[in-house]
Amino acid sequence: MTKRRLAITAAFAAIAIALTGCSKADKAADGFVGVILPDAASSNRWETADRGFLQAAFDAAGVKVDIQNANGDKAAFATIADQMLTAGAKVLILVNLDSDSAKAVQDKAAAQGVKTIDYDRLTLNGSASYYVSFDNQAVGQLQGEGIKACLDAAGKTSARIVYLNGSPTDNNATLFKAGYDSVLRPLIDSKAYTLVD
Repeated sequence: MTKRRLAITAAFAAIAIALTGCSKADKAADGFVGVILPDAASSNRWETADRGFLQAAFDAAGVKVDIQNANGDKAAFATIADQMLTAGAKVLILVNLDSDSAKAVQDKAAAQGVKTIDYDRLTLNGSASYYVSFDNQAVGQLQGEGIKACLDAAGKTSARIVYLNGSPTDNNATLFKAGYDSVLRPLIDSKAYTLVD
């Protein structure tokens, strides 16, 4: 497990313990943390990495956790959340499929006094108590710098480039674009690079 992943998952465990307001001895009686992963199709990381890291962190903290995957289905996402709330979840950690469906879950959780944490994907106009992610704009900037460095290393002073942006409903994609655009846009504007549509 990388130190960064371990730190992130340990932070989740600490936040969950603080939010549930219980001692280690009575955690099990006071509920659990529910985690809803989005799918396995957009990225296999959710099942091959995040699930295991989260489980290990909560186990190490002695916090009961239920980790489920919505498999890209908004109705399943809502159903899983409803089941977790009914079963007594004290905190929900959400990796949203889109902001609208996650906001509906957050609103329902808030009405029941359950805290929510956005993990990796920010729920726009949502009510999460916390947002845990990378600095997505900095990631995009590194992508732009990487493209420029590769072209410079190849001795290219001009290039035709294509932007492959993610979904406009994915806030991370918007932030990635802002980051790489901060590096590449001046080169496009100066005509050193040509942006191909």
